[in-house]
Amino acid sequence: MTRFLKELKPSTIHDINAMVALYRPGPMQFIPDYIKRKHNRKLIKYLDPVLEKILKKTYGILVYQDDLLMIAREIAGYSWAEADKFRKAVGKKIPEEMMKQKEHFIKGCVETSKWNWQKANELWTWIEPFAAYGFGKAHAASYGNVSYLTAYMKANYPAEYMTAVLTAESGDIEKVTEMIEECKRMGFVILPPDVNESFSDFTIVKDKNNNITKPPSPPATASQGKIRFGLRSIKNFGEEIGKAIIWERKKAGPFSSITDFLARINHKNLNKKSLEALIMSGAMDCFGERGELLANTEDMLNFNKDINKLDTSQNSLFTGMDLSMPTFKLKPADKVSDETKRAFY
Repeated sequence: MTRFLKELKPSTIHDINAMVALYRPGPMQFIPDYIKRKHNRKLIKYLDPVLEKILKKTYGILVYQDDLLMIAREIAGYSWAEADKFRKAVGKKIPEEMMKQKEHFIKGCVETSKWNWQKANELWTWIEPFAAYGFGKAHAASYGNVSYLTAYMKANYPAEYMTAVLTAESGDIEKVTEMIEECKRMGFVILPPDVNESFSDFTIVKDKNNNITKPPSPPATASQGKIRFGLRSIKNFGEEIGKAIIWERKKAGPFSSITDFLARINHKNLNKKSLEALIMSGAMDCFGERGELLANTEDMLNFNKDINKLDTSQNSLFTGMDLSMPTFKLKPADKVSDETKRAFY
């Protein structure tokens, strides 16, 4: 489809709509013809002048089911009720019904348009292979419009667009993987979730001046910037605890250490499952190495419970990072290999 569109060089929305309808079994064989006729109008020809007003926008090629019905109406003299039966017959492609329609169609062309039998039969021979694959014009226009708008967004607002697509597909791992590969191809750096930067959805990483952050060493192609995984995309991590982390960060600023994080997050869903999910996804890399963090999970949860049992005044003192605040120290542990990190995703 991409190759055909590059060859076509669409100049109107009608070109895009037509490609949507043609890129299907059957009509696909007419795509090269459509492209040639667009670039060389001398190649456009009609079996009869009356067909021009029906097929002018598609360069004389039968593209839409609607045009097939208009041919039946204008040339074969079908009533709207008969045209609808014709539509159903060609759609289902029932041999017996198609034979009836062939006789009725040819007879209609002879009687209504004063064509001879040979010319009417030639028209039928031309439209019959198309019939079972006819695409509705409204359907094609809807797809075409969405295709144009999304292509425009992707071309002119790539960071915002790809972030939105990743968020929309966040529940589908295969789709997210596919979109991440597309982001990399476009020059984006995809960052893992981070308790100090991530929101619920995928987000664009911006600097203090609200500009899209560019990687320090861009690839050969122009780099588009950085996109950060959202907390909601972390497997086995509840949305509510994610909201609690974001709310606390907005209220009192980024978490300065693992101690600060454990002291400020007081939520029932901060448990072993959610804490391990945060660590394994890389969301807590700012506090230490993943192997060490995983080995200290139980101690971190106990520290979190103990510190949150303190009264409000003490808790306020700790949140302000007063020197008297207890400090959580990570016990040494083996580092997690890169292979294991990849397996976490």
